[in-house]
Amino acid sequence: MQKRKLCVFLMAVCLLMTLLCAPVSAETVGYEPPEGVTVHAETALLVNLGSSMDKDVVLYAKEADEVRAPGAMIRYMVLTYTLHRLEELGMDMDTATGAYTLEMFNGYVAGTGVPTANMKYGETWTIRDLLQASFLQNASDAVTALAFAVDGGVSAFVQGMNDLATEIGCDYTHYANVTGLDSLSQYTTARDMYRIIRYGMTYSLFEELTSQRQFTVEPVSGGTARTLTSVNHMQQSSSQFYYSPLVFSRTGLSEHEGRTCASVARDGGYEYMVVVMGCPETNEAGESGLHYRDTRSLFRWAFNQFSYRTILAKSEILASVKVDLSLSADHVNLVPAAAYSTTVESQLDTDQIIRNVIVYHDRVSAPVEKGAVLGKVELIVNVDQKIGEVDLVAAEGVTHSALLGLMDGMGDFFSSGWFLAGVLLLIALVIGYIILNVVYNRRRRRERLGRVK
Repeated sequence: MQKRKLCVFLMAVCLLMTLLCAPVSAETVGYEPPEGVTVHAETALLVNLGSSMDKDVVLYAKEADEVRAPGAMIRYMVLTYTLHRLEELGMDMDTATGAYTLEMFNGYVAGTGVPTANMKYGETWTIRDLLQASFLQNASDAVTALAFAVDGGVSAFVQGMNDLATEIGCDYTHYANVTGLDSLSQYTTARDMYRIIRYGMTYSLFEELTSQRQFTVEPVSGGTARTLTSVNHMQQSSSQFYYSPLVFSRTGLSEHEGRTCASVARDGGYEYMVVVMGCPETNEAGESGLHYRDTRSLFRWAFNQFSYRTILAKSEILASVKVDLSLSADHVNLVPAAAYSTTVESQLDTDQIIRNVIVYHDRVSAPVEKGAVLGKVELIVNVDQKIGEVDLVAAEGVTHSALLGLMDGMGDFFSSGWFLAGVLLLIALVIGYIILNVVYNRRRRRERLGRVK
């Protein structure tokens, strides 16, 4: 018996931990780009970033859960995992260092064709410099030295990235190396990239490290300082793809699956993330840089045509439910659990939003607590496009009447199956008693007549 109780307790604990550790998800709305906004990417995601991940709104998704090669976008996870690991180890990125060796070059860099920061054998750099070189220029030498400095080797570092990906809910992400080279066992999705970047943004240093356009590194061990410049054209003011609201961006290239780009932009109090994957080299018009074009087009669409608006007021009565067993009220009004605001198309008339009210019960019995969830309202545009959902709660409390409760209880008792069965049994007993009396009296009468004769 004790073992059974322990088993039940452990199962309950596991269920609770599962619920607590479940990754937070962004709300998905799903608009379609208007005419003039062309998305060449095989997969894409446009997200309005709120104050936290549960306040984010996915405005556009194109095959966002399709597995693709990340290419150099792996640098987002390299950075995120490093910040995570430094926090665990209590390491300071400005004092902790990593050295670059010939063995690292031979084992992980030589023959890969991945760019480098031209680190010299024996050079020692701070973790910050290794991170900056890795992110700004996709430097394979820097990221290899970083993996050894943080986790003692590439294999352990890769395993750490995979563990973190699982922890933050990236169900379709797996890493096999740190350089971003194509591998059948290295893949991710646009939605998982959003999760990784969003998690990384919870670290205060993440934006500082990803937003650099230019950075000067200087080996701790001595040697020549060098200035590294971002290879991302959207960050270069002289480029045709320059985009001034851009906060940070990282591109990638897969030999088999095309170009990728994941970026965050901020303007006018709004912040958006765009992830595009699987962009071809050119379109039908012969234009190149399609990963940049897609990213910029989606940002412009978001900034120009969406706004954050209040859709429901907390005090707005949307339905009512009949209440039994109360003398103070015969119904209770239902209102939104909280005021609801979200990102919608700026030209949308809120009167055109369909409010699909769902009440869980036609009537309830008192007492009813204020704030008790009794239904929900779905907010819908364009006939079937749900943009949100809010619980409906009791606007006020309703007290219970003891007298009505007693009467109801008596009514329940008298109408219950047990009561009816008891009545039928009593009737049967009475009938049986009458029959027995009749039989008994007839017998006695015959006996008396027999004695008279």
